[in-house]
Amino acid sequence: MKTLLSTILLIAFTISANAQEWTAKLYSGIPIEEKKIIFEDDFEKFNNYWLLGIEENSWIENLEKGNLFFQSLTNKPKQDILPVIFDYNRDFEIETKIKFEKGEMDKAYGFQWGKSQNPVKQFDFLLSANGQFTIDKYTGEFHDYVPFTQSKLVNSYASNKITIRKVEDTYYFFLNENLIHTMPFEPFFGNLLGFQVAENSTMLVDYIRVSYLGKEKKEIPKVLIMDYKFITSSEKATIGKPITLKLSLKNISNVLANNIELNFSFPENIEVLNSEILDKLDAQEEKNISVQFFANKNFTDSIVNIKLDIKGVPISNVNDINLTLKINHELPIEVDKVLAQNYSKYRGSSNPLKGLNVAKAMKDIQVGNYYALIIGIDSYTGVWNPLQNAVRDAKAIEKELKTNYKFSHFKTLFNEEATRANIIKEIEWLMSVATEKDNVFIYYSGHGDYNKNLNKGFWIPVNAHTSSMSNYISNSDLKGFLNGIKSKHTLLVADACFSGNLFRGKTMTIPYDNSTKYYNKVYSLVSREAISSGGLEPVMDGGKDGHSIFAYYFLKSLRNNSNKYYDASQLFNDIKIPVVNNSEQTPNFNPIKNTGDEGGQFIFIKK
Repeated sequence: MKTLLSTILLIAFTISANAQEWTAKLYSGIPIEEKKIIFEDDFEKFNNYWLLGIEENSWIENLEKGNLFFQSLTNKPKQDILPVIFDYNRDFEIETKIKFEKGEMDKAYGFQWGKSQNPVKQFDFLLSANGQFTIDKYTGEFHDYVPFTQSKLVNSYASNKITIRKVEDTYYFFLNENLIHTMPFEPFFGNLLGFQVAENSTMLVDYIRVSYLGKEKKEIPKVLIMDYKFITSSEKATIGKPITLKLSLKNISNVLANNIELNFSFPENIEVLNSEILDKLDAQEEKNISVQFFANKNFTDSIVNIKLDIKGVPISNVNDINLTLKINHELPIEVDKVLAQNYSKYRGSSNPLKGLNVAKAMKDIQVGNYYALIIGIDSYTGVWNPLQNAVRDAKAIEKELKTNYKFSHFKTLFNEEATRANIIKEIEWLMSVATEKDNVFIYYSGHGDYNKNLNKGFWIPVNAHTSSMSNYISNSDLKGFLNGIKSKHTLLVADACFSGNLFRGKTMTIPYDNSTKYYNKVYSLVSREAISSGGLEPVMDGGKDGHSIFAYYFLKSLRNNSNKYYDASQLFNDIKIPVVNNSEQTPNFNPIKNTGDEGGQFIFIKK
């Protein structure tokens, strides 16, 4: 009897083990209720720190109709990655649906996971539109688990569902719900995952989802670098001068993290002066530590690459971050979007921007000065008829900004002051005073013209008495001047005929979302945008309450705004329909061609 019972138990265990293995091999073999989603993005709105925007002649990334639109404009593939912090020792599943839209059919696009940045290592599940797939890892060189393989399972122009499942010690890879490969699980290099678009190609991403499989297990400590900052007595890293690296570390788990050991590794001829010790972090506790060092006279490299190992902690993000600085260059101040993602998820905030000095990560976004150049011309002579409302409109805009918004510097040109020379002089003033932290607003109300033969639009200064273009200011001239203004954000508003000629033709901006992530993102990216009262058509001088139709609704929008922060896209969306419904003109809002716009937004801050 004892022998029989043992045999039954052995058979039962074998069936159970095989059932679990068999379930893992079937796409539908694991019930939905066994999956706990820990990260998800359906790209309906700005939920995570994907690198949305435009880098001219390089890439475009945006949210379009519930998809992540990702395009490479060069002969190189582009990647966009984010950290997703989870315990990969547990059973898990990563799934995404991607689509090749257009481009080079024999080049690879797809998904990366388990990626580190210092050094760069990763796993890839890639497809090509000519019907191939590959699974590999990169550790300085590529190692193929599955070399490029032709398969009827790969859809060339339809969506492809990629599923990466880990159960116990085995990986299961599915393509469009079909098992295509199994292999032993390998630990992640880092916590980064994301997408690769092929060179000169476009892809769409429908969704991405990361889930734990099975019952919840005992929680383990997770310690993350939430922020880092380099500090020195000057703004540059130089030989012989002490530099302090400040780190903020947080235990994001609900259990104690003890026996922590921080080990810094510096290049040869970098000498450490002092460093602080951190041995434990309570649940949800955050602490700052620092290490001070300098490069001695024998250091000849141009880059200081610092490595950090956090021992005694099962999960950290040390491999996701590049702790580097350049000798004889200004200390890095740009926002690390990997940290921004973690900051948003594990700190959060219900108050967008907190006065716009909010950090994405812990780096404060420094809001500089607000400059306004306001131009209004009524008193035209010669071939140009006088206007009735341009100066009144411009002065009302000036008053509204001075009274209710945080503008600190104003220049105005009204009527006889607004000559071609004076307009250019004041734009040159903006070029000389605006810094990379500042914001520039230019408002022009006056005549405009368009030359079909040249395909150019023009502003008409007050001293342009004839139809000769010698005293005009062309839109191409304006774009050249705007290129010379070093501001973070520039918004040009033109209430003039034919002002729509300024634009690139398609808006690629981050969809509005009243959240910290949204404002952080749009303020951190450079913007060069324009709002025009019309396209390539005449616009109305007369209108409502002594203002042009456009100026009336522009002022109304600024006056009725009750939010602390009001960006240019919100303002435009507020005025577009009433202007169209009450005139024969259609306002435009777009990036200005070839001026360095990266997809950010000019933000009006209320007093």
